[in-house]
Order: sequence, then structure tokens, then C-alpha cells
Amino acid sequence: MSSNQQLDISAADKKLIVQNFIRDATTDFKIISTEASKFGEQRAGYLGDHFELKFAVLVTNEDVTDGVLDIALFAKAMPKAIPSLARYLEQTEAFSKEANLYRELIPRLQKLGRFAPEVLFSAANGELIVFRNLKLEGFRPLQNNDGLFDLVHLEQALRVLARMHAACWALERQTGKLVTEMHPGLLDENSWVLKEDFPRVNELENNIATLLALVKHYEKDDKRRNDLVEKIPSCVRQIYELVKTSGVYRNVFSHADLWNNNMMFRYSEHGSPIDCLLVDFQLSRYVPPAYDFNMLLSLTMTSGYRRKHLSFLQGYYYQSLRMELTRHGIAIEDILTQEDFQESCHMYRKAGAIDGFFINHITLLPKDVLDEVFSSAEKYESFTSESKTTECLKAYDESLCYKTRMIDIIENIVDIFGL
Repeated sequence: MSSNQQLDISAADKKLIVQNFIRDATTDFKIISTEASKFGEQRAGYLGDHFELKFAVLVTNEDVTDGVLDIALFAKAMPKAIPSLARYLEQTEAFSKEANLYRELIPRLQKLGRFAPEVLFSAANGELIVFRNLKLEGFRPLQNNDGLFDLVHLEQALRVLARMHAACWALERQTGKLVTEMHPGLLDENSWVLKEDFPRVNELENNIATLLALVKHYEKDDKRRNDLVEKIPSCVRQIYELVKTSGVYRNVFSHADLWNNNMMFRYSEHGSPIDCLLVDFQLSRYVPPAYDFNMLLSLTMTSGYRRKHLSFLQGYYYQSLRMELTRHGIAIEDILTQEDFQESCHMYRKAGAIDGFFINHITLLPKDVLDEVFSSAEKYESFTSESKTTECLKAYDESLCYKTRMIDIIENIVDIFGL
């Protein structure tokens, strides 16, 4: 079956996936059929191919009608149809990093507090991960064109961050070791590393070029425009230092890619969000929780809305963290004082501002543009080289939403760096 061949799943791996789904090693079953199909009408993400993986399983369990169990799962695979993207993921170790996290660290943390989907299989070669399908539990991303959250969605997102961060500190307290000692190399920085021939170095410079092109496009004051073009690059390159593990503040397992599609919400019958889970851990790192806090706010709020509610949201996250740590028998003051949290939040505003542009100038492009980019190897190659800036400028001119968000994001960088 052609779609299944794309996933390259052995018979033994299929059996393991089904066994993990059933959660009972003593249950006898026989896989009747396997089917893989594209997950959804549009891409669920941009650093992998996504499939709905279905099994029809004959089980010896009288509770299952006719003895046949239909299983629908979510699978994430290395995007081999676009060789340059696959090569990029291999060079940055993004896909293998997530596979290893789901094989080693995340299941340990999930026992202390759920923050992610349950993994059923992570291939040893790091090229395939299979999960329980969150959609069947009622989870879905917030679908909007501007990527913005209201307060009730932000509260749920902050609560799941607090659960994840607290689980990390609880595990460290239980074992007497940092997670970086338990799993050496697993959380090494793979996003912004300043080293020769690393693809993200070129990507960062390309992001700066697009940022400056947008500044030149909208800033009419010659003196201010020239001043910003001169000063912005060195400010943005501070990200290389900001992503490093802190020697001042307590570090934690960090998601570090908190744009709106990487958070999935479950809703009440009245339409209010009542829970949130995180997906896509390809860029995770070991930094203070203020990094995730600032990234979330920078990617999902306008600067004016953020200023208005910052104090409340800082307090909400800190109290959520307090409650989670208390559940683990840990006093928050022994880990992170409120003063240190607020100080670190002020420090990591710069990281949030930079990430706000780096991620949103791509993810906020019209969906048809991004689907076209990922439709073939040739179009992806073109976009990552000469056409990205052109597409961003075109979106700026044609989409009021994109234009408004880009100006707000750029002016936030200007404000936070005091330019």
C-alpha cells in the first residue's frame, strides 16, 4: 500500500504500536489491515509529514463488537519527499531530538503531569513517531488567521507550561539529578548555534535580511529607517546567547516553539477552553521558565494587549506553578522566588521579541502560500533561498492582518532593545 510505504513500518513495529495502544500485553490480537493517509486538509506542521494511521485489529475480547477493534492514531514522519528539508532536519537533529525525547524523557515527565500526547512508538532511527490521536479526545488548535490568543486560552496555555515545568523539577528532586545529567546531550541546543556550516546560521541571517526588508518597506523616515537597519542585526544576533542554559536562574525543560499550532485545546460544551496540551518538541532546550513564558506571550499577543495584561499573566503562571509544585510536595520558594521569576522575565523579553519575528513572519503567511511552498522540493528550495523575503513583502502589501502583526512585532523589538 503506497501511503503505508511512506511510513516504512515493519510488521514487528506495527504489532508494538497496537500492543502499546491496547495497554495489555496479555491480549491476543491480529492486525487485519493498516492504512495511512494525509492528516487533514492542510499541513499540521512544517517540520515533518503527518498521517492518520489506522489499524483494523481482531482481538479476543468479548467487549469489542464483532471482535474487531478500529484504531486511529497520529503519525509524524521525516519529510523524505523534500530532500533538502529532510537534510535540514538531519543537520539540526530536530526530528531525531523529538523522537529521543519521546523515547526517554517525556514519558518520565508525563507520569508526574500530563502536558503532551501519549507516544506509542518512536523509531530507533528517529524518523517516525506515533501518538494517540488528540483529535479523538477533543483537542484541536485554535484556528485563527492572526495567531492571537485571548486571556482564557492564555490561561490554559500557562497552566500546561506550569505542569510541564513542575514535572521537570519534581523529577530532578526525586532523582537528585538535573535532567541534563540524567539524559546527557538530549537537550543540547539545536536551534541557534553559532558554528560553521550549521544551517540555522544561514537561516538567522536570512531572517535578518527579511526583517530589514520589511523595515525599509514601511518606515518612511529616512533617519529612523537607516538607524534601525544599522542597529537591528546585532540585537537579533543576541539570540545565540539568550538560548544558552542559564548560570543565574534555575533551568527547566523548555518547549521553546510556542506558536499557536503547537498548542491544542479541549473545550467545554459551551465552547470555553478547559485544557491544553503541547506538541512538537523538536527545538526543546534547558533554560529558565521565563523563556517559555515570554515566547508564548510574544507569539500569541499584540504588544499593547501584552502590556495591559502582563502583570496578571505573570501572577497567573507563578500561582499555577506553585500549585503544581505543591502537588509534588515542593515549596516554590525553594526552586524559584517570585522576584527571580520577574527578573528573569524581564531578561528574556529580548528572546521573546526575537522569536516573535523569527517564527511569526513565516507562520502568519497565508496558508495557501505555505501549502504551496511545501508542495514540492523545488518550491521549498526556492522559498528557503531567494523568494521568502518577496513572499513576506507581498503578504505585507496584500494582507492587512499580516501587515499589522509585522509592524507590531518589529516595533516591539525596537522598544525592548531601546533602539
